[in-house]
Amino acid sequence: MNSIQRSIFCVTLAGVAWSQTSTPSFEVATIKPSAPTDDVGQMIRDPRLVAIAHATPQNLIAQAFRIKDFQISGPGWLDSEHFDIMARLPDGATQDQFPAMLQALLKERFALVFHKEQRTMSSYVLLPAKGPEKLKAIKAEIGNIHTSRGAMRLRLSGNVTMPYFAGLLSNMVDRPVVDMTQLTGVFNVDLEWSADDTTGSESDGPASLSAALGEKLGLRLESRKTAVDLYVIDHMDRVPAQN
Repeated sequence: MNSIQRSIFCVTLAGVAWSQTSTPSFEVATIKPSAPTDDVGQMIRDPRLVAIAHATPQNLIAQAFRIKDFQISGPGWLDSEHFDIMARLPDGATQDQFPAMLQALLKERFALVFHKEQRTMSSYVLLPAKGPEKLKAIKAEIGNIHTSRGAMRLRLSGNVTMPYFAGLLSNMVDRPVVDMTQLTGVFNVDLEWSADDTTGSESDGPASLSAALGEKLGLRLESRKTAVDLYVIDHMDRVPAQN
């Protein structure tokens, strides 16, 4: 990951005593616009430091509220502006409190205001395909997740539960994916498919998503209308406040 330089914006939350009952917030956070790059957003975390590079406001909202990109409705620049963030967690904070801290940062620095509503959307439901079961649960935790997008192919791999897998697919296809497989446990997946979702007729080309799901995982997608919770952005500053 490109090194994150010292920020032109800096906020020190001085005088705010940290306790388990106070609103979780970063001890110090810096934000600056990202330099132009082809790199995708990345994040590094250690017990006290969080470094986020080349993240869009949409990425940050999704991480802060643990939702998927398709659940965010707002202006187009949410997915075109990019920022680098370096933040330090206060003594006594845990990594589980990171989302709440990021929420506080978005509200204070970007003046984020939103409301939630439910809408019916065209979705995919993930179901078992006909034929023998191809997925076997493994003794492992969710992890080692990798996703990539190329000019010709997309790839998703790692140890996942089916709801987690459906969520990852949601961010790689054109609509939400809802798990209805009723498969429980953690599964190792390694799926590659055509970027334009063609049939993959060329012998050396990737298969379509439908073909890859069936052949590799014994799964299928079915189009349906489903109710989806949306986070509708009422206001968000395009340039973060300097404090």
